[in-house]
Amino acid sequence: MGKAGATSKASKKNQTTIPARVRKALKIAKGDTLLWTISGDEVSIRILKRVNVDWKKTSELSLLEWSSEEDQEANL
Repeated sequence: MGKAGATSKASKKNQTTIPARVRKALKIAKGDTLLWTISGDEVSIRILKRVNVDWKKTSELSLLEWSSEEDQEANL
């Protein structure tokens, strides 16, 4: 069996934060996809896919949705 775990509480919306100790041990990063597996009253978490995202580029591209054709033509 592994090292001693950490605890967190569920919020009013049933959300919880993965404790820093766990995030660091598993090297969980923003954009990672996690698989939650239930076995009786125990849950295990596994990282399925690590995603390398350029968040600056992604946010810039998403802003294009908010500009009009006139805005885009003015930038040419």
